[in-house]
Amino acid sequence: MGVTIGMLLGTLALSLMTLLPDEQFMTWGWRVPFILSAFLVLFGLWVRKGIDETPSFKKAQEKGEIAKIPFLETMRTHWKEVLIAVGAKVVETAPFYIFSTFIVSYATTQLGFSRTVTLNAVTLATVITTILIPVMGNLSDKIGRKKLYVGGTFLMILYAFPYFWLLDQKSEALLIVATIIGLGIIWAPITAVLGTMFSEIFKSNVRYTGISLGYQIGAALAGGTAPLVATALLTAYDDSYVPVALYIILTSFVSLIAVAAVRDRKNEELDTEAA
Repeated sequence: MGVTIGMLLGTLALSLMTLLPDEQFMTWGWRVPFILSAFLVLFGLWVRKGIDETPSFKKAQEKGEIAKIPFLETMRTHWKEVLIAVGAKVVETAPFYIFSTFIVSYATTQLGFSRTVTLNAVTLATVITTILIPVMGNLSDKIGRKKLYVGGTFLMILYAFPYFWLLDQKSEALLIVATIIGLGIIWAPITAVLGTMFSEIFKSNVRYTGISLGYQIGAALAGGTAPLVATALLTAYDDSYVPVALYIILTSFVSLIAVAAVRDRKNEELDTEAA
């Protein structure tokens, strides 16, 4: 949710900056969202300071079960779970950057859309996914995290080619529709359950470290590289979107394989014996 809100504020600020003349935007306008993001960091620290530890962590703390060197303990006893988390993060991160970052370059340079229209489409989709995330989280309490995650991942596979087909119609309305379906709707159930699903595969004494490793390694491998990979594929295959769509499908299959062994624990208490 935090990433989504940050993305929402960032794209909104960038959309406003694109209203500036091109010279001013290129000179200083594009820097404004990055400067404003510093306030988000401070806000995040303030929120984290006010959040209490979970009951299961407090129990482990009382029993003296907290790992002295969490990283080493996590890698020694939960390295399989870390790999699962990294793999599960792939489909949540790579398509996110395709739908929110790569699309800006692709739509403006390849399809002739304006920056403002493209960023507005991303902003609108982000608003919708921000609303849907808690809805999907509540739904996962009823049907299970894994079922919702797998369902969203299969939808991502099915949508990869239609997404680019809609964009290639070069219609502003279809650009908005395509972005809302991908980023606003299909992505929502995947990201909504990821944190809770990760919490359920790590014991409380290493849970924070395990989740952090899964998130950060997965994001670095699949997220930061996704726009670069997509751009390289476009260049290598004469601006054809087919390889990029196949890339989205590949990330989805990687995550499906990663979570295949995850046990859905929606009806079980999240305690120190989670594994």
